[in-house]
Amino acid sequence: MKTFNFNPHFILLICCILRVATSSGAEPDEFASAEQTGHSIAEEPTTQSSDAQIFMEYFRWHGVHNILLIVCPQDAATSEEHHKLKTLLRQFIANGFSTRIFNGEDYDEGGGAPSAMKAQTEPEPVNTTVTPTVDSTRGAPALSRTTYGPPRTFRSDNSTRRPLRLQLPALTYKSGILLWRFGSACALNVLRWAAAPEHNYFTTNRFWLLHTVEPTHISLLEDEDIFLPPDGEVRVVFQQPDAQFFALVDVYKIAADRPLRRTSVGGRDLRDAGDMLQALSKFGSAISYRQNLEGLTFKTGLVIAFPDMFTNIEDLSLRHIDTISKVNNRLTLELANKLNLRFNTHQVDNYGWHQPNGSFDGLMGRFQRYELDFGQMAIFMRLDRIAIVDFVAETYRIRAGIMFRQPPLSAVANIFAMPFASDVWIAILLLMIFTIGIFMVELVYSPHTHEIDILDCVVFVWGAMCQQGFYANLLNRSARVIIFTTFVSTLFLYTSFSANIVALLQSPSEAIQTLSDLTQSPLEIGVQDTVYNKIYFNESTDPVTNHLYHKKIAPKGENIFMRPPVGMEKMRTGLFAYQVELQAGYQIISNTFSEPEKCGLKELEPFQLPMIAVPTRKNFPYKELFRRQLRWQREVGLMNREELKWFPQKPKCEGGMGGFVSIGITECRYALGIFGFGLLLSAFSFILELAVNYAWNLVKKIHRNKKQREASGATNGYTGDFLY
Repeated sequence: MKTFNFNPHFILLICCILRVATSSGAEPDEFASAEQTGHSIAEEPTTQSSDAQIFMEYFRWHGVHNILLIVCPQDAATSEEHHKLKTLLRQFIANGFSTRIFNGEDYDEGGGAPSAMKAQTEPEPVNTTVTPTVDSTRGAPALSRTTYGPPRTFRSDNSTRRPLRLQLPALTYKSGILLWRFGSACALNVLRWAAAPEHNYFTTNRFWLLHTVEPTHISLLEDEDIFLPPDGEVRVVFQQPDAQFFALVDVYKIAADRPLRRTSVGGRDLRDAGDMLQALSKFGSAISYRQNLEGLTFKTGLVIAFPDMFTNIEDLSLRHIDTISKVNNRLTLELANKLNLRFNTHQVDNYGWHQPNGSFDGLMGRFQRYELDFGQMAIFMRLDRIAIVDFVAETYRIRAGIMFRQPPLSAVANIFAMPFASDVWIAILLLMIFTIGIFMVELVYSPHTHEIDILDCVVFVWGAMCQQGFYANLLNRSARVIIFTTFVSTLFLYTSFSANIVALLQSPSEAIQTLSDLTQSPLEIGVQDTVYNKIYFNESTDPVTNHLYHKKIAPKGENIFMRPPVGMEKMRTGLFAYQVELQAGYQIISNTFSEPEKCGLKELEPFQLPMIAVPTRKNFPYKELFRRQLRWQREVGLMNREELKWFPQKPKCEGGMGGFVSIGITECRYALGIFGFGLLLSAFSFILELAVNYAWNLVKKIHRNKKQREASGATNGYTGDFLY
């Protein structure tokens, strides 16, 4: 590493800072004792304390509690300048600011940037980092895994442009950066290094304060290599040594090749920190002055996942095709109108997913290669994408669920037994007992003679319940009244039962309420042919979703993936469940389903999709400007308007369950089961009767033969006695 001969005062300043940082509760006398040059320091002028107060109040106004002071050695070459910096640092630390110092000539000579000759002849488009991986199955290195980085644009000439060791990591909190005497060549090199696209240290949460004593130095910021983006918070503060006033100027550029924009904060007559705070309060947010990008053109990406079905980005008749791109494109168009910018749109057919070699395909691959500035639509916010892009603002939530029609009640339950609740059974039993009892009393005490007995009464009541006639002819009026009232009562019962059966045949069931119920149900499953469905099913850690996937989805392979029109038609005509983006499913249901078919719809979400957000490339210098505009669209209702316009709402069941319902074997299976049981019982009874009759005849024959043998033996014995 090359060493530099720094000015002794600058080295002394660094030592002073290290001492202050490592000592707690240091007294002012200790700072004075750090001077080893032998000459005395005069009493601190009031103007030096005033400068420190201005800087501290400026940073406090922006909520900054830590400061990075960048000083070039030539700016601390004299004892006076050294004393000013030491006083400034002492004020910072005494007032609770965490302060660090960076040497503006801390160059990186170890190859941090390509050589000047290579920079002029062969630009380096991509910074790649190669990490070898090992295949555990073979024990040999696999393909190299490449992670792409931003293109290197900082070109070193070893004089005015040299790479530095200054590295500012991305922070979630605010930080302040004070560049002392920014008019020197060393300080301008720091600004060029910070403005390089691969760094972009001029971000919203970094508040830069460029100090100078010469007002004309502000023209040095016109350098095209010093790009102060609209997202940045960069202010120039200058005060001539013999003046009692100071000025604060807000500076930025629309683009690197555009002129520097200057806005005075409070004019040129600021006396102290109080005047500055009043000026900052009136000035407000700097980004509110930067909403005209003057027709700047950005390279954007737009995903059309179904190019064979795509007609027009504004086609509302096919709003269920590429809905994500269409609805978010409207937001970016409104963004372009608000900020006066233009698009150079690049169309792709894939959102971009992580590949085994470490790269991305589709839209994310273009972002990874820094071919695009931002997306003209929104994509899912995933952890593997955060390393490639920055997400500026969330727009909508996309819901993907398994849609199905609840199976008919007759398919999952015995509708013939459902009307008979426990109280109905009790009422029927009491009616039968009461009717049989009355009929038996009439038979016993009737003056007329009847040709029926008690068992005939039971058969009569049972036949009346089943809407059957009665074979006996009863002549007395009391018996006929009993028969008439019994038939009328059972007629009402039979009519109510039939009406209930008709209603149940048209009613959907509530048998499937969870993913577990769906897994155990007879419904077949289809999945919308999108990449994210395949990925999220494989990545799911929910045991119920995994069980569903391995039981009903994985065994069918690629045949289970289908387009929404095909899957929704199968769902409409049969016992079929379809995993689809709900917005697309709602549109197809509204177009193709009849009113009765819209009833009984059910949806279950096997996994929760992340929010979608507009992506930008890393270090995009307009990110905060875009974020504020997109959030403004949400606040004023523009996003809600586009959501209602492009996202179909869930169809309502307004027609009830009316209409014709076909009756098949499924609906009649229990009746056919009873009929089959009766057939089997009658056949068994018939066979049993035959067997009993045959056995009885056989017993009678054996008994008769036995008697004949006995009779024949008795006759033979009598004849023998007579012969003797």
